[in-house]
Amino acid sequence: MKKFFVKIEKKIVPIFDKIIEFIDKNKIATIISFVAVVLIIIGISIFASNKKQVNSSSNLSNLGFSINANGKIFYLGYNDGSTDGIYKTNGKKKEKISDDYGYYLNKQGRYIYYLNTNDKTIVKMKTNGSNKEVVIENVDEEIVTVKDNYIYYFANSYFYRVKTNGQNKKRISNKSIENYQIVGNTIYYSYRDNGKISIAKMDTNGENVQKIDDDCGVAFYVKGNNIYYIYESKAENEDTKYELYKIKTKGDNKNKITDIEGTVDLSTINFVDSEVYYQKKTEDGVYAIYKLKLNGKEETKVVDLSGFTTKININNNYIYYPDTNEDGEVLIYRVKTNGKNKQAI
Repeated sequence: MKKFFVKIEKKIVPIFDKIIEFIDKNKIATIISFVAVVLIIIGISIFASNKKQVNSSSNLSNLGFSINANGKIFYLGYNDGSTDGIYKTNGKKKEKISDDYGYYLNKQGRYIYYLNTNDKTIVKMKTNGSNKEVVIENVDEEIVTVKDNYIYYFANSYFYRVKTNGQNKKRISNKSIENYQIVGNTIYYSYRDNGKISIAKMDTNGENVQKIDDDCGVAFYVKGNNIYYIYESKAENEDTKYELYKIKTKGDNKNKITDIEGTVDLSTINFVDSEVYYQKKTEDGVYAIYKLKLNGKEETKVVDLSGFTTKININNNYIYYPDTNEDGEVLIYRVKTNGKNKQAI
């Protein structure tokens, strides 16, 4: 992608310079050149937006039931305590766009992609719910990621990728992958290896596999040259411990940042920017969502939960999570990351 823009820049700059030089000789050229430059910029913007991935790896590892795109939230909604299909909302009014029970929501260009759990297919449709079509069948109910016109998914416990038009299907790993994050042209992933969780990386086509470390955490976060993860350890006759670690993407400088008190639900871990969010029990025995800075400081309770377990999605400074109301019905709630403005959507 970077090479593409460099090439475009090399072509645009000389043309732009000639346009500026010509302006003094011909005033009409001013309008023509302006329009030409604007059209080129619009073309580049459209191309980039059509390839842009919308949803984070941390959200997707938490079932990816919501995404924020162009000021709208797309999410799997509930009605009378049961899943009711995919909705979109601007925060004031909501509109149902599909009856499907869809997880791992992704948006690329004008399309929403998701895994339909009813028939184990990956579906794409326009953001208004039209032009719905099945891209791939017989998939596992595991993480689906759409990036750079490829869909990454699991089938029969193997890791695949396929073009968003359903072409060029390829198995890219045979490992028992638990979690993954795509950064540029590299896939970082955690997998089970001799009873431990290892972290490795490979190219997006499955080549150039390199192990980073052989004893890490399932949920991790690549930020710059560092990988952050929460490690679960249990020595004989001792309680389980939870520790925040970081390691370089090259596999060196592995360091424990801090201990985390209590029992962390590892399936809820969501890394965003310089913080990590997770569910655990409070000292009063109530379940709640907490956050912790990646430097190990300032663990803060964000919101109490009514139910026993949840999943955490974070979009545009809001936490989205399923929980029960006073009548025991499951709803999707959202609350600001500072714990304010809790509401059902």
